[in-house]
Amino acid sequence: MVYVLSKQGDPLMPTERHGKVRHLLNQGKAKVVRKTPFTIQLLYDTPGHVQPVNLGVDAGTSNVGLLATTEEEVLFEADVQLRTDIVDLLSTRSSLRGSRRNRKTRYRKKRFDNRRRNKGWLPPSVQNKVDTHVKLVNLVTSILPIQNITIEVAQFDTQKLKNPEIEGVEYQQGEQLGFWNVREYVLFRDKHTCQYCNGKTKDKVLNVHHIRSRKTYGDRPGNLITLCKTCHDKLHAENLKDHFSPLDKGFRSEGQMTVMRWFIYNGIKEVYPNTKLTENLTCRKPQGFNPGGKAGLFPRL
Repeated sequence: MVYVLSKQGDPLMPTERHGKVRHLLNQGKAKVVRKTPFTIQLLYDTPGHVQPVNLGVDAGTSNVGLLATTEEEVLFEADVQLRTDIVDLLSTRSSLRGSRRNRKTRYRKKRFDNRRRNKGWLPPSVQNKVDTHVKLVNLVTSILPIQNITIEVAQFDTQKLKNPEIEGVEYQQGEQLGFWNVREYVLFRDKHTCQYCNGKTKDKVLNVHHIRSRKTYGDRPGNLITLCKTCHDKLHAENLKDHFSPLDKGFRSEGQMTVMRWFIYNGIKEVYPNTKLTENLTCRKPQGFNPGGKAGLFPRL
């Protein structure tokens, strides 16, 4: 497809007649305004008759699916991969700034102690995903005469994903009920036994080890494991960080999708009033939708 804009910059119907496009460019009757996707702008007046085009957006936390169609054909489709490195970059920046402050200005208080977050604030990693959704919709509407937009999102019950039988008051009684902190729960879960040597070293000092980096995987119990001091030092000295795997994959993608869905919808609807939301309210992972994986396109539009 070659996407076409009118002389005034309004999107027209795209064309597959590459020879005609080349002829217009050679004669100076059109100019290239975008290479990806390839878009030209006509330099002469032309009737602005267009067909109704609908845009479907399959929102996700790792990928975004886009599909623009008429009643007969697909005019645009894309699977866009979102950034997933922001959490690690911000954590690295924070540690570097903290070490610098400790070396040179130990007397100065931390700045974030006095900061106030504005209403509607989102973590930078989530805000970037929301902004990218809006940016992608703006891109498609700038090259196609979109009349209606449908956004497909999902809401997840993470407690139901962990335990399908959970109900009622059990939602308020998590797995850490009765423990002072996460460390105490992890030690109890592992029966106060080193999970690397099973107590063979007879080292009585126990540590709680992060299986994956705390910066990106956090302090959830599934990312923690009990090790004796001897094995803990050995794992770090020999760089055996991949010896263990997290006990659960976590539900970061599901949690982010639950938070993002209204911000994405409101952000797009503010600019494009003809936007509607298709919400997949589910307690378990719906088939065909993976918020942390490849986004699905829905040709039913």
